[in-house]
Amino acid sequence: MRFAAKRREAADRRIAYLFGCDDQRGVVRAGGAGLYNRGSTDVWRLRGDGDGDGRFLRLHIPGNFRRIKVRPSLAEVGTILNLITDPELNPNVLKYADRYLRGHEGRIINRPADVLRSGRDHVAKLLAGIDGLIVPRIVRFRGRPNLARCAMDDMGIRFPAILREVGTHNGDIVGLVATTDDVLAKIDPQKTYFLTEFVETHSADGLYHKIRLYFFGSHPLVRHRIVSEHWNVHGPDRERVLQHYPAAIALEKAVIEQGLAAFPAAVQSVLLAIRARMPLDYFGIDFALMPDGRVLLFEANATMNFFSFTAEPPFEYFAPLLLEAQGKFGAMLAADGRSTGHV
Repeated sequence: MRFAAKRREAADRRIAYLFGCDDQRGVVRAGGAGLYNRGSTDVWRLRGDGDGDGRFLRLHIPGNFRRIKVRPSLAEVGTILNLITDPELNPNVLKYADRYLRGHEGRIINRPADVLRSGRDHVAKLLAGIDGLIVPRIVRFRGRPNLARCAMDDMGIRFPAILREVGTHNGDIVGLVATTDDVLAKIDPQKTYFLTEFVETHSADGLYHKIRLYFFGSHPLVRHRIVSEHWNVHGPDRERVLQHYPAAIALEKAVIEQGLAAFPAAVQSVLLAIRARMPLDYFGIDFALMPDGRVLLFEANATMNFFSFTAEPPFEYFAPLLLEAQGKFGAMLAADGRSTGHV
């Protein structure tokens, strides 16, 4: 009873947004809204209100955390929302945060230890075997030719494949490579890479598509369905390509308005199975639907930005989406207690 009372008391205290970056140096501090944080997400902006009501605290953990002797008290903090989301860019800060938060009696959303297990290669292993889900093989290696060749051989990578540096997002890639020799010609011994098997997904009209679905706790939210004439589909393709295809706009409108229910039952089952296996409380899934009804996974992690989007014609259907997202994000923050994947 006494422990339960403490938890209820903690739930009424302030919310702390936890930021940090391995390449930052300085002190652990509150405030500092202007600090740039690599490997983070902007979903905290969905809170919308309450940021100036005295219940909001912004914490920064820098890369030199081990040398800092004085650290802020979390006694008045009920819920900690971890916004350090990329284990490739910020492994040290996530480890420091995990130790710093041990013993905290309130809620921790996206525990640092769970984020550390959410890299591309870890997630591929975690989600392998889900019926109806295609998880392309992926291998991680240092950019040294002998190490790269051994890693590719051991994984049995099939070409073509997508080569990218670890910790990169927004469609930033080294390139689509056709052979092992192509990989070896492009890598730098000082860098680390992911190599992911490429799966062809274009539809009969020649367009590629990418759907983004968020989970805020157990609450799903379809963020977008973008199309492009190029396989590397990303945000700028909305204005560049999507607005010229009325049928694709109508399809996006349908999935935005209907949410998870817009997809066939088999697809819903796959997406819910991903939710069940992922160790994170909030995260996004980028995927495409194959002609045979299977789901092709691009990535699943918490390093996905929600903003920005437009509700200008012909995308008026996005106006209600912000309110829906704020409601589901708020429900996750307000949930009683922490339960990974079921907040």
